[in-house]
Amino acid sequence: MASISRNSYHSDLKLSARLGILPQHFLTVIPRSSLYRFKTSDYSNLVGSELSAIVENLDLIKLIAQSKAALTAASAVLRVASFMRSIGIPLGQGASIRVPQLKGKLVSFVDRVSSLLSRDKILKLIGISAGRFRSWARGHRLCPSSPLDRCRKAYPQQLSVSEVRSISRAFKNPRFSRWPASSVAWQLINEGAVCASVATITSYATLLGLRNAIPFHRSRTRGSLSALFPDQAWHLDATVLFTDSHERLYLQLVIDNYSRKILAWSVGESISGFQTSELLKTAFSTLAQAPPASIELIVDGGSENNNRSVEAFLATTPIRKLIARVDVSFSNSMIEAVNKILKYQYLFRTSSPSRDHDAAVIESSIAD
Repeated sequence: MASISRNSYHSDLKLSARLGILPQHFLTVIPRSSLYRFKTSDYSNLVGSELSAIVENLDLIKLIAQSKAALTAASAVLRVASFMRSIGIPLGQGASIRVPQLKGKLVSFVDRVSSLLSRDKILKLIGISAGRFRSWARGHRLCPSSPLDRCRKAYPQQLSVSEVRSISRAFKNPRFSRWPASSVAWQLINEGAVCASVATITSYATLLGLRNAIPFHRSRTRGSLSALFPDQAWHLDATVLFTDSHERLYLQLVIDNYSRKILAWSVGESISGFQTSELLKTAFSTLAQAPPASIELIVDGGSENNNRSVEAFLATTPIRKLIARVDVSFSNSMIEAVNKILKYQYLFRTSSPSRDHDAAVIESSIAD
């Protein structure tokens, strides 16, 4: 005798049938006898039903499901609770909000949700009065005629619209384009166009975006060096550092123009051509293979870079030395920027008790 297979139904489906909210496609698949059993069964007798808030409030849920208005209101309440949770304020304690940005978010949220639930009920859930909400709304919404973005009815002690226009015309006037802002302000005061202090007028000009205009500069073509591949150009530079006890420490760097990588560095109590040549030997030894063309080495005019020791080493390698602002029109600013980073972002942020301390900081900084 062939066995008859029976479907097992999820408890949510049974409850949906009991509430009368089961989707239509289920009604055509489930047998009528099963649907009848789902609708008439008493789920309160099931083991563990005392733990289910759904079974306990089945009649209430059914009424809510049958009422579109109740569903809309319930959705609005859930959205209010979710919003208050997102800003970290307990429901009903909205009056404790002090941050202006959160006040602005709350005003925008209430405006959006007020189509689902009355504003008074939303404010009651949040925990603020209607008067407080109106006050926050005035501070949140911009006033187009006020550069301070404040409602003129709520804040009447600000410059009038005509005075703001006078300030705008004066700072846009080509006649005053080369005047200091304070002089333009005094001109408006002497003419009687604005009744305010110089500081107030210049502040309004700043809010209107009429100050600190970009000055005109004569364009200068300084030139620059931009390598197309690694080891096409190097930069060499030295800088002097001082400890807290005024001891000198010399730092020399060699960097690659293309990758900005520090190829070699040295720290010492003195500086010389021999030390420079040794530093260049260290940098050249890092090459995995011979360069396809001569490496352009940009240096400044210091004696540590231009001496017999350095020239003797360069004569044995494919490195061509160029002195900044002498052999080329541009400066050695790329490596000077690296020195500035090492100083102001690492060395100068701590005390400098000794040379050894500075050398340790430099080593960790270069690794960083």
